[in-house]
Amino acid sequence: MGAFRLVGVLHLPPLPGAANYAGAKVGELAEIAAVDARVLAESGFTDVMIQDASDNPQADRVGAATVAAMSVIGAAVRRAVTIPVGIVVGHNDGPSAVAIAHAIDAQFVRVKVLTGVSVGPTGFIEGCSHDVSLMKRMLGSAVEVWADAHEATSLALSGNTDWAAAEARSFGAADKIIVTRDSGVADAIDDIARLRAQFGSDAVDLLIGGRVTGATLAAAIAGSDGAILGSVLKTGSGHDARIDPVASRLLGEAARDHAA
Repeated sequence: MGAFRLVGVLHLPPLPGAANYAGAKVGELAEIAAVDARVLAESGFTDVMIQDASDNPQADRVGAATVAAMSVIGAAVRRAVTIPVGIVVGHNDGPSAVAIAHAIDAQFVRVKVLTGVSVGPTGFIEGCSHDVSLMKRMLGSAVEVWADAHEATSLALSGNTDWAAAEARSFGAADKIIVTRDSGVADAIDDIARLRAQFGSDAVDLLIGGRVTGATLAAAIAGSDGAILGSVLKTGSGHDARIDPVASRLLGEAARDHAA
């Protein structure tokens, strides 16, 4: 197991291909994302992830326009920082995330439903592990796959978190498992402790996928291998919200202090 991963998420404004796209120039979005990525890196975050989080309604699988825009933005972020970059696309577009990551030399992708079946606002969401594996094989890509065990924006139709994590690892070949609980970070940490015992000698990093704040960061560091932070880093809740340099710096400093 490696050092604690503090992952900051860039929630992009609506992109070309989205129903709510408002005409923003992709080049300008790329410049903004690059600046915000540098803020995260300079604040001590170990990784940065880009996500088309503002596309609404969000599609399970995205179209060519979104893939193109995310590739341009992701390439700008990749040039701006030396820390690892991750990609998450659509509600569950693992194959497109792999393709973008390979094109821009990113290190990992997040896939919300790698195995099993969930139901969300778009209806049934089926696991995409086969398509992800095929894309990796076709491209000769070594990009890591970070898989959610019952992610927070959909409801799994069957199986508990233990089953979901085991299937994501054994069937979906996930490199890391992400655990998120709406009930709070403490419950996610309890799940992670149980999963560590379940995996045993098959050591796999287990990260908290959300809900982590400054107040819960110490517990997250003590009880997990990483945390993914998004909204807590932003200057507001609108599509144009930026990464807050003060919040980022305070969280980065806290992570260093607690990990020392």
